[in-house]
Amino acid sequence: MKIIKFIEFIKEDVMETPSNMTSTALTQLKRRIDKIFKYQIDEFGDEKEEDNKPKRVAKKSKEKMTFQDLGVRLESSEVSKYSKLHDSLTIKFSDDKFTYTLIISIDLKEGMPKTEKKPMMCDIKFKKYDLDTFEIIGQIPSPIDGDKSEYLKVEINKIDEEYLIDLKIKLDDSTNDEDEEEFEIETE
Repeated sequence: MKIIKFIEFIKEDVMETPSNMTSTALTQLKRRIDKIFKYQIDEFGDEKEEDNKPKRVAKKSKEKMTFQDLGVRLESSEVSKYSKLHDSLTIKFSDDKFTYTLIISIDLKEGMPKTEKKPMMCDIKFKKYDLDTFEIIGQIPSPIDGDKSEYLKVEINKIDEEYLIDLKIKLDDSTNDEDEEEFEIETE
């Protein structure tokens, strides 16, 4: 048995198994997404942390679009570690007409320590359901496209509010809601 110094022991990555790495990455992503929907907590008055802070005033044209602007509410977000091959994060949110499910999964093979040259990748599946019937209306990637894989491959660090909003808009555009046609302007 080899005895090592305590300083060398601390520097050694003893607890960094692929399972721990993927679990940590998904938990951090869950926290980031929960912070995106923090405005919901403020609306209901349960927890108001920023009452003493001055509110930022900015022009709408310069600000980026947010989920609050789109009227989207977070229903749930949970990390699942039940699969032997993948850990996943399932996020459910909805607006007035539809409900959405975002599944982000990481293969345990991706759980090895990553460098800046080779960051951790995740798989994304995004589905849209009718709020009344829970019938699936569309999904990204589309199962109709035979040459595409079942999931989108994305760097886990690239997933932020802007990316998720772009994904939602892309899915909404691909399903072409019939209600949007009502707002067309007729000209004579």
